[in-house]
Amino acid sequence: MKTYPAVRDPGSIELLFRNIRSKDQPEKMTSDYLASIGFRRQPDVKLLELLFFLGFIDSNLTPTEQWIAIKGMTDEQFKKVLAPAIEKSYKSVFEHQLKEKTTDSKVLMAFFKKETGVSNTESAYMVLTLQVLSDLADFKKAASSPAAEPAVPAPNSDEIVQAQKNTLPDVSDEPAPGINTFANGVSLNITIPAEAMDAELTAIVKELLKRVL
Repeated sequence: MKTYPAVRDPGSIELLFRNIRSKDQPEKMTSDYLASIGFRRQPDVKLLELLFFLGFIDSNLTPTEQWIAIKGMTDEQFKKVLAPAIEKSYKSVFEHQLKEKTTDSKVLMAFFKKETGVSNTESAYMVLTLQVLSDLADFKKAASSPAAEPAVPAPNSDEIVQAQKNTLPDVSDEPAPGINTFANGVSLNITIPAEAMDAELTAIVKELLKRVL
């Protein structure tokens, strides 16, 4: 089954792209390199999955021509490059929205669950990730089909619920990139009581999406 990026802190996506546009290109985009540019938390390894899914690194974690092309780009220039990358990677998602004639976040969550077999929580983060990516892109100015322009509402806070941990399938038909553990970083394992989970997740979503809630 296919899967889609589910970044736990979608606010880190913009910072990631700012970093890779301004810093020297690494030989490999590993978790150690992520740590060296400030992404030291264990959930930040999800950013590797995002870069692979969008075509900025290959299955060997090597930066692609697409990565090289955005070096030194301004925000406005990058927005025009990101839009077609999103349209290509999320093509099946946008086709589903057009078919269903809706951009309702619950419908999109149901699509992600059906396609990937993940939990409600994971599918909600998939929606959030796509929402943030769409906000960073300029679909109107990109050289792509206007019909593919996404309108992806973020899920409401009560749509993100506690669920059992699921094993994610590969990111695409290619093998997913291998992810090494942090060599010098810090990994924190925090256990939140089940009865407090809904409140915790609600607070996270409201903080990340305060501009639209």
